[in-house]
This record gives sequence, structure tokens and C-alpha cells, in this order.
Amino acid sequence: MPHTSTSQAATRFAVPRGMLVGFVIAALATVLIALVNFRTAQVRAQAVEAMDETTVTMRHLNLFVSSLKDAETGQRGYLLTGDDTYLQPYNLSLGAMERNMARLKELTNDSAVQRRLVLQIDDLRYEKLRELGETIELRRSKGQEAAVAVTRSDAGRVLMDRIRDLASDLSTLLNQQLESDRKQWVEAASMSTYYSWGGSFVLLVLICLSAAANAREYRLKAQQSWVAAGLNGLSQRIQGDHRLEDLGQLTLEYLAQYLRAAVGAGYVADCNGALTLFGGYALPRERLEQRLLPGEGLVGQVARSRQMLHVRDVPAGHLMVSSSTGQSAPTELLLAPAIENGEVFAVIELGFHRPLTEPERTLMERASGILAVAIRAGIDRNRLEALLEETQRQSEELQTQQEELRVSNEELEQQSRILQESQAQMEVQQTELEQTNAHLEAQTQQLEYQREQLLRAQSAMTDKARELELASQYKSEFLANMSHELRTPLNSTLILAKLLSDNKPGNLSAEQVKYAQTIYAAGNDLLALINDILDLSKIEAGQATVSVETVTLSKALQTLIDPLRPLAQEKGLTLTATVAPDAPATLDTDPQRLGQVLKNLLSNALKFTEKGSVALHVSRNPDDTLSFAVKDTGIGIPAHQQELIFEAFRQADGSTHRKYGGTGLGLSISRDLAQLLGGSIHVHSTPGEGSVFTLVLPQKLVPSSPEAESAMPLAAPAPAHTAAPVVAPAPSAPALPPVAAPTAPVAPRRASARSILVIEDDVRFAQILSDLAGEMDFDCHLAHNAADGLAYAVHSLPSAIVLDVNLPDFSGLGVLD
Repeated sequence: MPHTSTSQAATRFAVPRGMLVGFVIAALATVLIALVNFRTAQVRAQAVEAMDETTVTMRHLNLFVSSLKDAETGQRGYLLTGDDTYLQPYNLSLGAMERNMARLKELTNDSAVQRRLVLQIDDLRYEKLRELGETIELRRSKGQEAAVAVTRSDAGRVLMDRIRDLASDLSTLLNQQLESDRKQWVEAASMSTYYSWGGSFVLLVLICLSAAANAREYRLKAQQSWVAAGLNGLSQRIQGDHRLEDLGQLTLEYLAQYLRAAVGAGYVADCNGALTLFGGYALPRERLEQRLLPGEGLVGQVARSRQMLHVRDVPAGHLMVSSSTGQSAPTELLLAPAIENGEVFAVIELGFHRPLTEPERTLMERASGILAVAIRAGIDRNRLEALLEETQRQSEELQTQQEELRVSNEELEQQSRILQESQAQMEVQQTELEQTNAHLEAQTQQLEYQREQLLRAQSAMTDKARELELASQYKSEFLANMSHELRTPLNSTLILAKLLSDNKPGNLSAEQVKYAQTIYAAGNDLLALINDILDLSKIEAGQATVSVETVTLSKALQTLIDPLRPLAQEKGLTLTATVAPDAPATLDTDPQRLGQVLKNLLSNALKFTEKGSVALHVSRNPDDTLSFAVKDTGIGIPAHQQELIFEAFRQADGSTHRKYGGTGLGLSISRDLAQLLGGSIHVHSTPGEGSVFTLVLPQKLVPSSPEAESAMPLAAPAPAHTAAPVVAPAPSAPALPPVAAPTAPVAPRRASARSILVIEDDVRFAQILSDLAGEMDFDCHLAHNAADGLAYAVHSLPSAIVLDVNLPDFSGLGVLD
């Protein structure tokens, strides 16, 4: 126990190794700085002392030389004047020279060179003083001339010059010594400064390093305390008995708040390793039902590798931070597995808008074990709850099954009694079934006979249908051929009658012109009858087709009404066309068929109306169909004849035919065309008041089959004053023979500007066309077969061509191709 206390105390007061090294280095630096400063102080003191000594030496040297000069000056004054007063400086300088020389000898003991110079100066001093003394004695004893004569010998000057030279040499040495001592002092001062600054810098660095080490130690302890506090808080937050979902939510909320995460998600692993979301923090709605497999995504990879993952520069599309104002992506992700005994129980994913620190990573890494234990407890709790619920459910099911079994037993007893009764009834029913089977066998034989009869009837009907189809084909071919055969002479008749009625030469009487006009009108009526018969035959044969286009109502009605206005004005009738406001502006239908039906209805209304008006009104029906109502104030139709008028070649009665004429085909064709357009025609009429014929059509017509869409549309009925031949499909014509080329190359010759080529096998009709073209100032050329016409067209290039379709050698359509 004491040993443990001692160890704890030693640990408590132990200095970190780095800090101890810093302190030792700082102490050594301080001692070194002190020693260097002490040594440099000594050197500087010695240098100062040496400089002082040198300065004193130089001062005594200068005093010595000055005293010698004073002695020489006094000696010269005495020699010139003989006055003893001038000897006073001489006498004083002798003592001064002695003292200064003694001091110089004392100061130059340390330098042999200086000592030697001083001794030489001293020897010369004695000689100079002796020379001065001799001249003074000669002045006293022998007079001025004798003394001056000695002086003029220059012996004294030479001595004085030698003394000055030696003094100068000594002064130079002393100056050099002074400069050397000054440099030594400067070097010592510089060294002291350098070492002081260097030591101070080292101490400052050591102080900074020590402060940094202390700060790092403090931060480390603070981080450890922060991690420990976080783990303690997490343990307290998840402590207790929690459901797995509640545990996930508590964990995510605490970690997100403690780590200042922007978003978080928790995934729990099932027995198969799949990861299911069991808690979230600020998760968007689309992530609430996510389920991941091992290795799928970052979460699955962390679960597989069992290693914490830190992701920087998170790409778009990962864990999103959602708020009421929008969404944003975190910049970093931290994914940590919850592991215990090598088994992954969950993966925690956190998103941050800032860089992560190492303590935060350490916290998540150390929290793994705590979370794993808590999550395993939550999983066990959920499993126990599920087992308890399953046990309760099975107990309830067992009770229910027992009750059902009791009821089933009672029902079985009841059914047993019923079966006994049913057995007796079945015996009776078996007897009845035997009788019924015998009756059914007889009925089966009869049905088999009827089926055979029905098959024979169907075969006969099929044969009749083929015969009817063949007859219809023969009829269509007959009508087509008849139409062509009738149109050729009829067109000739119409053209000749028109020429006669025009009476351009003016050689016909008015009555003859009237006869020609009657012939022309009768021919047009016959041509209209032929067109109606062809239309009716094509409709009955199923060859009539539609071409769907978008029709503008206002334009179509205007085009329809304008040609009929002259007839209405001639009869004094009012002809109007109106469109209801709610009616659409356009409809999709066959404009040619629509115009044919409406023109027929309007023509009938004008024909059977003597006075009043004829009105066409377009409106929309509740079922989105359109109604074209033609209302007149004519003779009207009795109710019992309103269906009769829609039959071919039938009118209301004989008087109507005699009075108004007509064939009775118009309404029949109109009804069939209305059905072809997907609609119908209805009539409402009162005799003596008028009639209303209503054409009902859909707004959009859809063709019944692709074949119908690709077929050629029927030609519209020709106006009364024109000839519009309708040609049935011609049999396949032989191929066109090649046009014979000339023996020599000939360029195509352009005919006159008003040249016309007529290709017609009927010679008389061709001649009529030629005469008519001549009257119109055309240069006409006739060809009676396709080959001649084609050859002329290739070589002459006429301005226009009149081409017959049915030619004797091949079809005119081939010529067009």
C-alpha cells in the first residue's frame, strides 16, 4: 500500500521528459551566457587597462620630448642673450625629463622593443644634455662666439633629430598597441553581445517550446476529458431498458448534438448482415425507408470492413441535410461501426459542415463498444417482445382453434344427419337423372342434326356472298365502262350544245339558241345522274373512302353557300348560314364528302321551296357531336314517307317527280356518305310548313381501317355546266412501247406558244375538240393513240395536252407516268 502511494505521488509530481530536457538546456544556456559575459568582461577590463597604460606612456613620451625642447630653447636664448633668465626653463626641464624618463622605463618593462627605444632615447638625452651644458659653459667662459661656433657644428641638431625619430617610432608602436587593445576590447564587447543575444534567443525558444508543450499537454488532457465526458454522457443517455427504435433515436440525437453534426443516420444489422435504418437526425423523407446490403454503399462497406471511415469532400447525392428552406450536402462524413466480440451490430453515419477533429474521431471510435452493448440489448429486448407477442398470439389462436373445433364437431354431427337425409334424396335424384340422361341423348342427336344443317346453310351463304361480291364487281365494272361509254358522246353533245347556245357567229335564231340551251341543260342532268349512280355503286361496293382534313367551318360554309345564292335570288328565297357560339371553329372530317352532303341537302331545300327561306345552322350537341341543320319553308314531307325518301330512285310521290323532277338518288347517297363520315341524317317535316334535315357528325373522324386511309378518294359531283368524268379502275395496261428515236440526233422542237395536243381515240369527239381549240386561237394537233401522242409530246413540247384515260393501246394514266 505505501508503495502504491509513493508511485502515485511520483506520477503526480513527475516532470515530462520533454519539459525536463528543456529546463536542462535552459540552465546550461544560462551558465554559458554567464561564463562568456564574465570572460569578455575580463578581456575588456584588461584591454581598457592596457589602453590606459599605453595612453600614459604616450603622454610621458610627449612630456619628455617637450621638456627636451624646452631645454634646447632655454639654451638658445641664453646663448643669444647671455641672460640667466633663459636658463630657468632649461633647469626645470632637466628635472621633468628625468621624471618622465623614469616613468617611461617603468611603463615599457613589458615590451622589449619599447624598452629598447626608451633606453636609446635616454642615452641620446644624456649626450644632448651634455652638448647643451658645454655650450652654456662656453658662453659663460669664452663668450658668445665660442658657444655659437659649437652650435654651428650641427652636432646638437643631429642628436635632436635622432631623439625625435626614436620618439616617433615609439609613438607609432604605442599607437599600434593602443589600436590593438581597442580592437580586443571591441571584439570582447561584440562577443559578449552575440552570446547575450544568442543566449536570450535560445532561452526564448526554450520558453516558447515549454509553453507549447504545456499547452499541448493541457489540450491533450482537455481532449481526453471531453472524450470521457462524451462517453459518460452517451452511457447515461442510453442507460436503461429501451426499444431498438428509441435507442437509435436517443443515440443519434446525443451524438449529433455533442459532436455538432448537421445530419445523422443509424443502421442496425440483422442476422443476415443487412442494414436497416433504425434512427435518424435531420434526415430527409426519402431516406426513412432505406435498406442496405453488406458492402453496398459506404455504410455497407464500413459494416464489411469493421473499420471507421472518414470521408472528406463528400460528392453530391449522399446524406443530405434537410430543412424547411431547402437541402444541402455535408462536406465531411464519419461512419463508425458498433462492434462487440468481432460482430457488427450497427453503423452510425454523421454528416458535418466543418472539418472533423481527432478527439471527435476518438470519441466515435471509443463509443463503438458502448453502442454495440446497448444495441445488442435493444435487439434482445425486441426479440423478447416479439417472442412474447408470438406466444400470446399463439395462445389466442389455440383458444380460437379450440372454439372452432367445438363448433366443427357440432357442425359435423349436423352434417352427418344432413348426409343421411341427402343420401335418400340422392337415390331419388339418381333415378330422375337416368331419365334426364335419356332425354338429353335424344336432344343431343337432334342438335347434331341441326348443326349439320347450319353448316350447310353457312356454306351456301358463303357461296351466295361470293356470287354477290362477284356480281357487285361486275356491276361496278359495268357502270364504269358504261360511264365512260356514255361520257364520251355526252361530252361531245355538251360541248356542241354549249357552242350552239353561245352562238358566237350569230347565225342561229333565238328559238334555236333556246333549243341548244335545253339540250345543254338536259345533258348536264344526265351527267349528274351518271355521277350519282357511280357514287351509289361505289358506296354499295364498299369502295368509297374518306380523306380526313381539318376543316374551318366558317370558310367551308362560305364556299358552300356562295355558289347557291344566285339560284336562291332567282327564286326569291333567303339563303343564310349561321354557326352557334358554342360550336368549335374547326372539325376533322372529309371536306369533299361534307360539302357533297350539305350541297345535296341545300339543293333539295332550294328545289322544293317556292317562297320563304332556306337556312343552314351549325351547333354543338351535348355528346360533343356537331349538327348541320338545313331548314326550309317548302312543301314538307308526310310522316309515312320520311323513310321512303332515303331509298334509291324513290321520291315522296309521283306528283313530286312530275313537278320538280329528279332521280331520287341524292338523299340515298347523302345518307350513305353521312354513315361513311361516322354520322347520320335525320328528318323532321310537316306537310305545308317545311322540313328540317339534320346531318350529325363527330368533331374528329377516325378512318375505319388503314386500307381506307390509303385508298383513292371519290371525285366530287361535277357542276351542272361542266363535264367531270369518273373512271373506274382500269385493268392493267401493257407497258408503254419505247418512243422511236430519230436516226440522227435531233433536239426537241418547241411548238408555238399556244399549241395544244389532243390524244383521243374517238375521231368525231377529237375533231370537235380541235374545232373548239381553233376557235380559241390554239394550234391543235390530234393523236388517236397513246404512242403517237407520246412521240409528239416528246419531240414538240406542246403548251397543253388533252388526254383521254381509256385509249385503245394502253391506259392514259401510263402516258401520264
